[in-house]
Amino acid sequence: MAKRKEARVRATGPVSADLIEQEAVRLFSERTYPVVGMRDISDAVGILPGSLYVHITSKEELLLNIVVRGIQNYLDAIRPMAESTEPAPVRLRGAIKAHIRVLSGGVDRTRVAFHQWTYLNPANRKRIVAMRGRYEDLFATIIADGIASGEFRKMRSQRIAVLSTIGTLNSATEWYSPTGTLSPEEVGDQLADGALLGLQQQ
Repeated sequence: MAKRKEARVRATGPVSADLIEQEAVRLFSERTYPVVGMRDISDAVGILPGSLYVHITSKEELLLNIVVRGIQNYLDAIRPMAESTEPAPVRLRGAIKAHIRVLSGGVDRTRVAFHQWTYLNPANRKRIVAMRGRYEDLFATIIADGIASGEFRKMRSQRIAVLSTIGTLNSATEWYSPTGTLSPEEVGDQLADGALLGLQQQ
């Protein structure tokens, strides 16, 4: 009983859907979605498990909201670079730096959004696959434009270049720390240097 009481004072502020989602992000990131129960979430916000349903409908809904908002944050930040008329190398650098800026403001949410969406039911997974496709398309547009303009070298598979870039960014959730010695801009620039080195004409 003492352990549950200690857990219930962890979160601060009035209980709301936003606070519940905030604590769910933390718990899912720390322990993964299947391990976390509704009692864990209710303890974290300081209410009884049954009271959660005043604010949410299910644990699945929590995960879906976290994933959707997490991916949408990246789409909103990167889309201006994909739609820009700047040279492709400038746009790709800007897209990579935008990704790292979003990551720096929500590492836990990104870990859940990028790696735990597979726990969703089939209908919700289909929705997320479509969002992930739009995320991929943003980078594909920049790289395709760069190849067409001659700023990037021709290659047998543009998609491999796209997936390689995205894979590097997605892996940052495993090592990036907002309290590190480099700023998000510096991290983004270094990652962009590596990506552009492989794409530009030698």
